[in-house]
Order: sequence, then structure tokens, then C-alpha cells
Amino acid sequence: MAEDRDGEAADANWLRMVDQCAGKPASTAKHPRPARANARTASLAAAALQGPPPEREVLRAMLPEVAQHLRARRVDLIPARDIALYLVLEWLEWHGGSLRLTDVGHNVCEQVPQRET
Repeated sequence: MAEDRDGEAADANWLRMVDQCAGKPASTAKHPRPARANARTASLAAAALQGPPPEREVLRAMLPEVAQHLRARRVDLIPARDIALYLVLEWLEWHGGSLRLTDVGHNVCEQVPQRET
């Protein structure tokens, strides 16, 4: 029961950060921060690092599009779950309240074949 509340708080926190990066105004309600890491975060980390390769390959294939959204400052177009997985994989990082590609993310992005539009 307590883990569900922690998971919901973590999801709400991610959504607030994505909204902030998208330029949406912050709500005036106070939001408590989770006191500790929860099982949901640990399971996301395990899924991203050890999980099925197809999901990781989907994330890899979408990384150039994510990079384009970051350059255009349209983080709101990236699903919050994907942001969490990219952060766990260390392909994205928070920098001064905004998201950016890490060096690893740049390397992975360069390795992905470009799609024809």
C-alpha cells in the first residue's frame, strides 16, 4: 500500500518535471517529495538495463527523434515513461532543470541509422 503511494508520487513528480520543461505553468499546490527510492523506480531500472532487448532497441531507434524534440524544446512530446527509461540508461540527464543528451546518448544517437521521411 505504501509502495503504491510512493510510485504515484514518483509518477506525479516526473509529470511535473516534464510539464516544467515544456513551459507549462506550475501548479500552486504543494507537492511532497518521496522520502526514499521506491520499488517502482528499481523495477524500471532493472527493466531498462536487463529487460528484453526489443524494448531497448525501440528506445534506441527513437533516440534521434527524442534528440530532435530536445533541440526544439518540446519535451512534452516525449512520454514520461520513456524519459524515465532514457535517464536510467544514462542516455539523457537533467542539467539545470532541463533535459539533455549525455555523451553516451550522443554516441548511441550517431549509431542509429537515419530513417527516411
